[in-house]
Amino acid sequence: MDASKVLETLKKCELFSGLSEKEIESIGRSAMIEKFNAGEIVYEQGSVGDNLYILAEGQVSLERSVSIGRMGKANVTVFVQRETPSRRLMGSWSSLVGERHIQMCTAKCDQPTTLIRIPSSAFADLIASLPEVRIKILEKVVIMLRERIASSYEVLETL
Repeated sequence: MDASKVLETLKKCELFSGLSEKEIESIGRSAMIEKFNAGEIVYEQGSVGDNLYILAEGQVSLERSVSIGRMGKANVTVFVQRETPSRRLMGSWSSLVGERHIQMCTAKCDQPTTLIRIPSSAFADLIASLPEVRIKILEKVVIMLRERIASSYEVLETL
C-alpha cells in the first residue's frame, strides 16, 4: 500500500469526511501503514492509547474482558470492524483533546489486516497548529459519539 492508498483510506474515514484534500494530505504525512496477521493484537484493553487507527483492509474484533461474578472473567466481542465503503476510527479518541486515553477494548485481527496508524502526539500537534481543522474534527467526533450512543441505546432496548 503506497501513499495514495493511505490518502484514499483517510478520505473514507468518518472522522475526516469534512476535510479538504489539502487538510487530509497534511494528516497523511504522519500516517504509517501497519500489517497484522490473523490472531495478532493491535492494542490491549487497559493499555495507554498512543495511536489512532483506521482500518484499510481486513477485519478487527474489539473485545472487552468482563467479570462474570465468581466464575472469573470472559471476553466479549463488542464490535467487529469490517471493510466497508466508509472507514471507522479505532482507539485513542480522547487524545484528540489532549487527554491520556486508556483503551477500553482489545483490538484483535480476525484475518490478515492492514491499518493506517497515526501517532496521537503527531496528530494533536497537527490539529493544534490548524484551528480550522481542529474544529471540523471535534465537531465530527461529537456526531460520531452521538451515533454510537444512540446505537448502544437501541441494543439495550432489545434486551
